[in-house]
Parts: sequence; structure tokens; C-alpha cells
Amino acid sequence: MADDDFSIIRDEGTPPTYKFFNGKEWVDSVSGKYNDVVSPVDGSVVGRLPVVTKDEIDRALELASIKQAAWEQTPLNERIKIMHLAADYIRHYMEYLVNLMVMEIGKSIKESKSEINRTAELIDYYADEAQSIKGETLDSDNFPGYKKGQLCIMNRAAYGTVLSIAPFNYPVNLSASKIAPALLMGNAVAVKPPTQGGISGLHLVRLFQKAGVPEGVMCALTGSGAEIGDILSSHKNVHMVAFTGSSGTGLHIASHAPMKQLLFECGGNNPTIVLPDADMSFTASEIVKGAFSYAGQRCTAIKYVLSTQGIIDALLPLVKKQTEELVKVGDPRNPETKMVGPVISQSEAQHIKQVIDEAVSKGAKVEFGGTVEKTYVYPTIFSNAKPDMMVVSCEIFGPVLSFIAVSGPDEAVRIINSSMFGLQASIFTTDEGAGLALASKINVGTVQINGSPQRGPDHFPFLGVKESGVGVQGVRYSLEAMSRLKPVVINKPQ
Repeated sequence: MADDDFSIIRDEGTPPTYKFFNGKEWVDSVSGKYNDVVSPVDGSVVGRLPVVTKDEIDRALELASIKQAAWEQTPLNERIKIMHLAADYIRHYMEYLVNLMVMEIGKSIKESKSEINRTAELIDYYADEAQSIKGETLDSDNFPGYKKGQLCIMNRAAYGTVLSIAPFNYPVNLSASKIAPALLMGNAVAVKPPTQGGISGLHLVRLFQKAGVPEGVMCALTGSGAEIGDILSSHKNVHMVAFTGSSGTGLHIASHAPMKQLLFECGGNNPTIVLPDADMSFTASEIVKGAFSYAGQRCTAIKYVLSTQGIIDALLPLVKKQTEELVKVGDPRNPETKMVGPVISQSEAQHIKQVIDEAVSKGAKVEFGGTVEKTYVYPTIFSNAKPDMMVVSCEIFGPVLSFIAVSGPDEAVRIINSSMFGLQASIFTTDEGAGLALASKINVGTVQINGSPQRGPDHFPFLGVKESGVGVQGVRYSLEAMSRLKPVVINKPQ
């Protein structure tokens, strides 16, 4: 049954060659160039994605600019129905999408199911929340020196065309979290899928199309960031860029998107502070989950733990024990695989190995793991890490956790605040008052008390500061971010 809906997006073969969506139809690119999507699971080529040309981009975005106005005038209730139907299709093709994602990005069956389920629920929530996004009015006499006679009516208007750029690690969820709010608020959407994860992204676009998104309102343009990224982000018919990815890429995109609206979630190098009164067993469990889920390839993964040496001496054995007992490395196609499958590529695994070796050369001690085999990086735990080591100063997209001994909370805060990253941090303590006081000193987007960093619940605000992001996401916040206030002032004769 899946072939009936997805056969139009690919040419059958071994491996299959995929098409791009120009807003009207799924077509091959005239470039004749393709990027192979290589499975981190077994090294096989899952499929080939076309590299679109500048002319193909121009035509798709020109069509989007033409069709967007009519889409914005489509009654909101009709847009909402389309979003709910898209969510239903995602649920319908759950098994198909899960199997594809496991092979394409090496995410476990359990984690892939979670992403697909969460995506459908998120789209439904966006659709329901959109009904409550309303305008407001202001009277002139609210401001000193003015009398009644002017009424400002503020409605919300679309920006135009939103460019959606999602990362490999959540190719369905982090695409939908941009596509759905943009469409609901009346924008057209140009989807630029990641290369690794791009096949899953194209299937998602196909389901939005099948749900009834009109011709031209949505397109999917494939190619690597190096090949088409600058063309897209600087294009005159792109009015907003919604991006999730590394801080370096975010800075590059921003430099090529002058005077455009930005909604960015960038790198997260998330620290944890453990206070002396913390429940050590619970804290260890949260640290293990936060550090090693999906092989640490999450922007919200815990990367380093800060505490006094005495607390580390008590906590570290618990973390090692729970890692050994709970974290199993294996083929993500095996339903029993827990937490750690492969990282996204062999080159990324080798980069992580270099970072591990650099830490060892500078005096860090490997307490657990440290082994790299092809695309598999075994959970690695360091003690005696220092802030200037790459395992701490850089965002390592892998299952590597470092413990840093500090004199107390003030030193921990100084280390965190001196980082260029500022997505999330966590504090573990049984004294919530102490946790709140400490949280107020930490310069990050969100502080979690007694919990590992996480993106959800998805209706909570989600943001980064410094080089970790621009703007605020979360269901209502994304809907508002993807629309603008449009004031109309009525002047009454005096």
C-alpha cells in the first residue's frame, strides 16, 4: 500500500533514485547529479537524492510566491483540516516510515517509532492551537497625551515563503515542526531536507501533499548545503528561514539571509550541575539517559557534568554501573537494541575518535568505553576533563560524557557562561529553592531542575541563547514566530 502513495517520488532501482518536488509534480533534476544516502547501519546506499539547479530553485520559489497569497486567504479551518489529515497519514504509514528511518539514519526501532508518533501528535496540536491565535485592538487614549479617535486593529499575517532546513537526527519531526506552523499561518514552504535523512523528509512532504496542500504552496528542493544552501537562504522569494543544525552552519546561513526573519535552533553543548544534596541514583539515571540516547546525537544531549570532586567520586561509579547495565550497543534494526546504535557516518565516528584521543593526550581519564568500530562509538565516560578540551568546548555529536571537578556552584556557572553555547543546562538537587537560585545565574535558553535537557513537552518554549539559537519555538511560540503583526489604524474624525 505504501508504494501507491510513494512510488511517484522515486524511480525504482538498486538503489532507488529519488525525485524532487517542484510544487507541481515530482520530477528528476536536469542537473543529472545525485548525492548517495549511505546507511550508517551497514554501509549500503539507501537511495540517491538529486541536486537541483538554480533555475529549478528559481521556478519553484517563483511559483510559491504566486500561490502563497491565495493560500493565506484560505479559511483557517480548511488549513487545519489538511494538517489533521497529514497527521493521520503519518500514523497510517508508521511502519513504513520507521523502517526507512532506521536504515537511513541508524535510529533504533523504538526511537524511530517515538519520533513518528510525536510528529503526528505535534501536527495535531499545532492545528488545534492555531484556532486560538487571534489579533487584538488598541485605543489611542491608552497612551498619555492622546484622546479617543484612533483604533489600531492588529491581525496576524504570513511572511511569504518560509525556508525549512532540518537536520539528519530528527528528519521527520524537525521538518514537521517548521512545515506545519508555517502552513497554518498562511505561508508557503520550501523544504530543504538534509542529505542524510532526506529520503524520510521527502516522504513527509509527499504526505502533506497527499493531505491537500495546494499546488505550488509547498516544494522540496534537494542537494547538500554546500551545493544549494546559499542560493536558497539568499533568494529574493524566501522571506523567513527556519533552521535546525550546528552553530557554524547557522552563522553561515544568517550571513546569507540579510533582512530575513530567522528562527534557529543551533548547537547545544549541555552541562549538568550536581549539588551535594542530589538523589545520586536518580541523577545517575537521568545523566545516562541524557547523554547516550540516540548515540548522543541530540542537540539536548548532556555533554559534561560539573560538581565537586567528592560528589563526582560518589556519582561516577553509579553512572558507569547504569551505563554498563542499561546501555546496549547494537544494530538498530534489532528491537532489543537500547540507546546506542551507530553515529551517522564513519567520518563522524573518526572525528569523535580524534576528540577522544585529544582528551586523553591532555590528561582526561577514560572511565568507560572509548572504543570506535566503523560507525559505532561505544559510550565513553571521562573523568578529569577540563573546559579547554574539545570534549567540553565543542559540541560532540556522539555518546561522550565528561566529568569536570569544580570548587563549587560559582565556578560551575562561570564555566557554563563562558561557553559560546547556551541551549539548556540541568541542575540536580533536592532543594528546589537552591535550584531556582542557581538557575537564575546560568545563561542558557532553558534550565532543567531534576531532569535531563529535552526539547519537550512541545508546547513549552524552546530556545537557545548566544550561538545556540535565534527566536523561540514551541507550539504557540512557533505559530507566532511564523506570522507577523499587521496593524491597521482607523482614524475617526474629531
